[in-house]
Amino acid sequence: GSGGWSILAWKPDLVLEGRMQPQATPAAAHRADEAELSPASRWPLAASDPAKILEDAGALECWPQPPAPLPAAAWVGGWIGWFSFECGHAWEPFPWVEGASALPDYHFARYRRALAFGPDGRAWLCLTTSPELELEDEQAEVLAEYSQLQGACGEQVESVDVPLGVPEPQVAKADFMAKVQQLRQWIGAGELFQANLSHSMRAPAPIDPRSFYRQVRRAQATEMSAYWQDGSGRALLSWSPERFLKIDGELLQTRPIKGTIARGRNSKQDQAAKLELDGDSKERAELTMIVDMARNDLGRVAESGAVTVHSAGTVETWPTLHHRTATIEARWNPQLGLAALLAATFPPASVTGAPKVRALQAISELEQEPRGPYCGCLGIWQPGRNRGDFSVLIRTAVVAGGDLSLRVGAGIVWDSDAELEWEETLLKANYLQQTAAGGEIPA
Repeated sequence: GSGGWSILAWKPDLVLEGRMQPQATPAAAHRADEAELSPASRWPLAASDPAKILEDAGALECWPQPPAPLPAAAWVGGWIGWFSFECGHAWEPFPWVEGASALPDYHFARYRRALAFGPDGRAWLCLTTSPELELEDEQAEVLAEYSQLQGACGEQVESVDVPLGVPEPQVAKADFMAKVQQLRQWIGAGELFQANLSHSMRAPAPIDPRSFYRQVRRAQATEMSAYWQDGSGRALLSWSPERFLKIDGELLQTRPIKGTIARGRNSKQDQAAKLELDGDSKERAELTMIVDMARNDLGRVAESGAVTVHSAGTVETWPTLHHRTATIEARWNPQLGLAALLAATFPPASVTGAPKVRALQAISELEQEPRGPYCGCLGIWQPGRNRGDFSVLIRTAVVAGGDLSLRVGAGIVWDSDAELEWEETLLKANYLQQTAAGGEIPA
């Protein structure tokens, strides 16, 4: 969780979820030559705005500041959920593809009951209520649920290994490499500078997805990790290290990642790996492009002159890898609303490309399948306080229908080698299997 806090929330009292559908295409557009059409006419925006739906649902809410002795960063209830990559259709014109993810395109639930675990190891049982609710009855119910949770935790067997089969690519290597070459042609023609190309992989689902999530997280304790499961057994497992948006009143922050390398086997190799990553001209150029995009995105809602690049690229060290991460902050007027903020910034810059709209179009044209939650965002939102924190949904898997599915991608630029990009995507999936086997997670 953000700032060292973790949240266990249950029994939401309101759920918002749905699928993205295109607006009806004007009759004139059907009669026109496609080459003459504007992007918005060729690829209509979505009929609904999921961020506006969430904004409207919480319009009259004002979640309280945490009471003493809890710090301001503590959780006291609010909305938790995700916007899938396909939610980008609400704000940018790019091709619609056939098919649908196993999970809704957007899902947000309002939680008033939660356990908040602080960085000091203490836990807080939270119940947010309002005057019209029967507080005494609900308090007794929450305490009973808490006792059940304690009992369930006491029954856990520590360090139970949950094996996972080998994730298999769902696209042929030659097909992926041909898509890389097509992107290079478009880049060479000046249509774009970079695009994130991904493909899907599958493995048989672990018998216990929750235990498997914990097992991976023990080896890769990323700050933005999250686990969600519904009553039918569908689950979203995310070990993301990347922050898409942190919202704290008038302050905004994004921390895009571009550049990853495995840690060395000893201190000398580890330091050499850091220096190699920090000096890699290709990785530095990619992150520089993404920083420019993120500045531009935040600038669409920020006050004039209120966008600041605090770091254009710093190597961060995690248990099994190094990343290059940038930090961009801005000041905005929260009265613009969550929908305006998402319209300016979504999908995240680091997982689309530059320029963003052409990259979105290229991604859809080449991948020809929905990404689902992958490369969307997941987080918390507290209306009234105007406080939220959203991850980029990378290193994220979905369990449904007996399968574990995930997507892996690579940033394609002019000097990309198609075979090396393919190998990089496969390497990014190894952490699931190797963690289950007790091995290290590669970058």
